[in-house]
Amino acid sequence: MAEGRRTGGRSKPANIDELERFEPSEEAKRHVPSHVDAMGQDKRRQVVGHSYGPTRRSQIMFFAAVATVAVVVVGGWLVLVGLFDKPPTHFKDSAPWSTTLTNAQLAAEQSAKPVAPSSPCGEPGNEYPVPPESPCAPPSKANAFQGNSSGQ
Repeated sequence: MAEGRRTGGRSKPANIDELERFEPSEEAKRHVPSHVDAMGQDKRRQVVGHSYGPTRRSQIMFFAAVATVAVVVVGGWLVLVGLFDKPPTHFKDSAPWSTTLTNAQLAAEQSAKPVAPSSPCGEPGNEYPVPPESPCAPPSKANAFQGNSSGQ
């Protein structure tokens, strides 16, 4: 291996001053490039419209058209969903709480006010229905018309 010679590394970039300048041939020196293209038209002629891209007005019109289409599609979808997404009307009210009560006792039970959990009648785990002898039971013959729904 010669001294000053490196292996496995990058070579130095060429120094432009040390390189020999490229000289074109005499024929190339005499040749003048043409100013017309293959169709015979000037190579440096103006572009139609004097612009290389869409105008600001045409860009705005394009995005306005896209936004209009998006609004019509989304708005149409929402209108159609609103028109056709209706519950069926052929179901009758069949739940027990949807009918008018004919029994006064059942009506009183269903319209009873909630009782605080701190009272004996409001504790979780109490039997349901309330036993007739309970102080929480509504007044009846079984409890000698004593008691109320508040447990007092």
